[in-house]
Amino acid sequence: MINSINKNIFQIKETPIMEVANYGRNFTKETGKEVYPAWFGEGNISTDKLIYNKTINALKAGETFYTYQNGIPEVREEISKYMNQMFDVKTSPFQHSIVNGGMLGIKICCEIVLEKGDEVVIVGPVWPNIRSSVVLREAVINEVSLDFDKTWTLDLNKLLNAITNKTKLVFINSPNNPTGWMLNSSEQQIILDHVREKNCWLLADEVYHRIVYQGNASSSFLSLSEPEDKLLVINSSSKSFNMTGWRVGWITHPEYLGEHIAKLIQISTTGVPEFIQKGFIEALKNHEFLVKEVMKNLHVSRDFVYNKMKHWTKLKINKPESAFYLFFKANDARDSISFCKNLIKKTQVGLAPGVAFGKTGDNFLRLCFAADVKFLENILNRLEEEFN
Repeated sequence: MINSINKNIFQIKETPIMEVANYGRNFTKETGKEVYPAWFGEGNISTDKLIYNKTINALKAGETFYTYQNGIPEVREEISKYMNQMFDVKTSPFQHSIVNGGMLGIKICCEIVLEKGDEVVIVGPVWPNIRSSVVLREAVINEVSLDFDKTWTLDLNKLLNAITNKTKLVFINSPNNPTGWMLNSSEQQIILDHVREKNCWLLADEVYHRIVYQGNASSSFLSLSEPEDKLLVINSSSKSFNMTGWRVGWITHPEYLGEHIAKLIQISTTGVPEFIQKGFIEALKNHEFLVKEVMKNLHVSRDFVYNKMKHWTKLKINKPESAFYLFFKANDARDSISFCKNLIKKTQVGLAPGVAFGKTGDNFLRLCFAADVKFLENILNRLEEEFN
C-alpha cells in the first residue's frame, strides 16, 4: 500500500532538527530530566498584548468567516505602507499577499515557478524546508555554499557561474538562517543584474530583515528592482514581532501573479483567518516599538553568548551580523545528528545539528540565543565542559 503514494514524499525526510527535538522529548519522558531547548528558531517571549488584544476584539466582533484569499484590503494596504517605509520603494497593496506563514509562501512560489526537471540554484547553508519544496516539484538543486573562516562569506563569482541559461529559480536567504550572513546592496545589484540577463526567477527569503545588529533593516532586493523583474520576496511576522505560532507571512510579488497566488492559497488553507489579520495589522502599525523591544533583548543575548563561547577551545565561531543564531564549528561534531543526541544525554541541552542546513554544515551546530540571559547562562554552564 505504501508504494502507491507519491514517490516524492519518500525523498523528504524528517528534518534533523525535529529528529533531535523528538529525541530530547523522549529523553525527558524516559528519564524525567528536563532538556533545555535551543534547537528551534524562536524566542521565549510571548506576543505583545497590543497584538493579541486586537485579535481578541476581532473575535468578539464575530470576524470568524471566510475572507479574501490574498488578505483583507486593510492588511494589504498596511503591508504596502510598511514595505515602502522599510525599503524606500513604491509597492501597491496588490503586490502583497498574506499567507499562513513564510513557509507556505515559499511553497506557493515554488508551485508557481517550478516544473519537473527545472534547475534551482540555492545558497547554503540554509533553512532546510526550501529543499523539500523543490523536491516536491521534482526540480533539481544546484547548491552554492558560503565559505567560513573568521566570518561567513559568499564567493560571488561562484554563484554567478552557477546561474546559467538552464536555471529557472535562484533562492537566497539573506539575512541568513543559520549563519547570520547578509548580502550588501552592491552584491544584490550584481545578482539581480545577472538574474535579469539569464531571465530566471529570484526568490528572496528576507524573513530576518529586521533582526540586524546595525541599522534598522537589512538591504532588500526590492529596493533595486523594477516592476518587470521576476522577483518574489518572502517575509514573516514570526521573528520580528514574536509571532511564531500565529503563522502569518506575506509574499511580495509582481501584481499579475496575485490572482494565481490566490488560487493556490484557496486550495491550501483558504486564507489567514480575519481575526488574525487584524492582530497582524496592529503589529505592522506598531512595528518600530515592537522591533525595538525585540532587538534590545537580542543585542544583550547575542553579546552574552558570543563573549563567553568565543574563548572555548573546541569551537570555531563568529559573531553574527543578523538573525539570532550562533552557527559554530565543533571539533568533534563530525556526525552532527549523533553529536546532538549525545549532547542531550551528557548536558541536557538541545542544539540543532548543522547537517539540517545542508551537507556542508555537518561539522556545525546551531544555538538559538533568542532567550533571556538567565536561561542562556544555564545552558552555557552545561555546555562549557564539552566544548572547552
